[in-house]
Amino acid sequence: MTVVFSGRREVVAASRVVFEALVDGKDIWCSVSADALDDHFGNRGRLPAELLRTFEANRVTIEDAATRVLERSGARSVELETADFH
Repeated sequence: MTVVFSGRREVVAASRVVFEALVDGKDIWCSVSADALDDHFGNRGRLPAELLRTFEANRVTIEDAATRVLERSGARSVELETADFH
């Protein structure tokens, strides 16, 4: 399985940062919860700029976790939560 992250990302109303992965050429949307950003990466706000700043500062770790979940799930969409970073 080949996973490449496109760099597209945004904050959605549910306080999640969504980001796009290309898995074997197929667009798959992934997300990480604000709680996971708080618990593991020190985020302290809910404003989109704060969530995106925390996401960008920890992008490699978050994308690594997303890749692990994508591989386990057979490339279904990923919603990362706090437990995915233990």
